[in-house]
Amino acid sequence: MAGPGAMAVSWVTHPEEDDALALRAGVEVAATIAQDGAWEGHRTLSKHHPQRTCEALARQVNSLVRYGTAPARLASAAEGNRTCYASDDYSSGTLHTVLLGVGEGGPLAPNTQYFYMVGDSDGAQSEALSFTTPPLTGPESLPYRLGLIGDLGQTENSAQTLEHLTASDAASVINVGDLSYADGYQPRWDSYMRLAAPHTQRVAWALVEGNHEEEMFDGEEGWVAYERRFWFPSAQCGSNTPFYYSYEVAGAHVVMLGSYAAYLEDSEQFAWLRRDLASVDRSRTPWLIAVMHAPWYNSNEKHQHEVDDMAAAMEPVLYEFGADVVFAGHVHAYERSYRSFRGERNECGPMYINIGDGGNREGLNGFLDPQPKWSTMREPSYGHGSLLLQNTTHALWQWHRNQDAVRVTADEG
Repeated sequence: MAGPGAMAVSWVTHPEEDDALALRAGVEVAATIAQDGAWEGHRTLSKHHPQRTCEALARQVNSLVRYGTAPARLASAAEGNRTCYASDDYSSGTLHTVLLGVGEGGPLAPNTQYFYMVGDSDGAQSEALSFTTPPLTGPESLPYRLGLIGDLGQTENSAQTLEHLTASDAASVINVGDLSYADGYQPRWDSYMRLAAPHTQRVAWALVEGNHEEEMFDGEEGWVAYERRFWFPSAQCGSNTPFYYSYEVAGAHVVMLGSYAAYLEDSEQFAWLRRDLASVDRSRTPWLIAVMHAPWYNSNEKHQHEVDDMAAAMEPVLYEFGADVVFAGHVHAYERSYRSFRGERNECGPMYINIGDGGNREGLNGFLDPQPKWSTMREPSYGHGSLLLQNTTHALWQWHRNQDAVRVTADEG
């Protein structure tokens, strides 16, 4: 979601899947390199010169989306930006982003199914895909269902989580971070994107960074894949960074907080958070939702007290502005709190929900005993959640375990 009446569409053009493209890029790279041996083919060349191949690929294609409200008549078109990155002998391919509903074409109609094709204006395009735009922002657009997942990875459990998530029929999805678990091995980003694509191509996802998005790139730690592969509405909300931002959908204002960006009271993120929350019109967006990766409330044996200083700085701010629910991940298990504030049950505080049970390869984490008084439900099982905003005063949270073959609500509140 890219603001009122706008959607961002991202995709990858990869030379491993397009021989003609790989050959054109390989020829261009070869022309710039003094060859001191036999050229063994465009794929070999791309491995020897990944950055040059990356840049050549970006010059060989355009970023075009054709779209419309009927699959046989994609009468509108929009062009966008493209980038790439290389690490060691890996080239990302061309990473495209196109914004629909901005500029001359005008805004997209709310709550409308659009069909679209992505590709190159002079070359191959995808099959016709579709998504439904969000409704107008405001309480009249309730009820609205959000899907929640975290720490997904790309295992059989991950695939099962995605299947169950799709079956829950969420209108949009929030992923609380730790996406691909590439951990520096960049081809895992490609396999992750292929796993997620059947789901992300039809429903908008909002992402926030987890610790596994920080990777080694050519000997230095960075967030290159996270920053290059995904689009964030940072400019629209004044954060100007992909590590924290906010957006509005239906009757909700959603704040995505950065556990791995500076967050203390003297930080830019803290100042931005106060500005952002002060601008919220609760008559327009009666629900205030916060999202981060590392949890403030956690009775699991893993990741204890990692962001206590973040909670000390920001929990009073969320409490002051009346946040309703706070989602996190990082811990590979499910846990839900009562409404709480400063480690105690408090009916004026938000509910804290840890949903880092998406299916990653590191496995599940157990819990400490005794269970704290603020914790109402916890279980080390894979699953996903959905938050149904029913009206301006009532919402229904449900958590679903993967191992339940029949659709069962394992927890709700």
